[in-house]
Amino acid sequence: MMDIQEKLKNYLLMELAADLGIESLSAEDDLLEQGIIDSMGIMNVIAFMEEQFEIAVEDQEIVPENFQTIKNMEKFIGQKQQA
Repeated sequence: MMDIQEKLKNYLLMELAADLGIESLSAEDDLLEQGIIDSMGIMNVIAFMEEQFEIAVEDQEIVPENFQTIKNMEKFIGQKQQA
């Protein structure tokens, strides 16, 4: 079974990074700094997260820190699933 990081990485590589010619990502890569995720990208990632991990992302949770790295997103999803 794929873990949260793997699912996020696959989604980001296929949906957002491919257009930039990026073929690999690490859990620590700064997705915002590299331009992989922008404001539109964040909305796409949120839709993916809500569907894949059965969580609801609140407006006040849409902050750069939660989407900066795959590791941050994994931590955020884990917290949401436990809540």
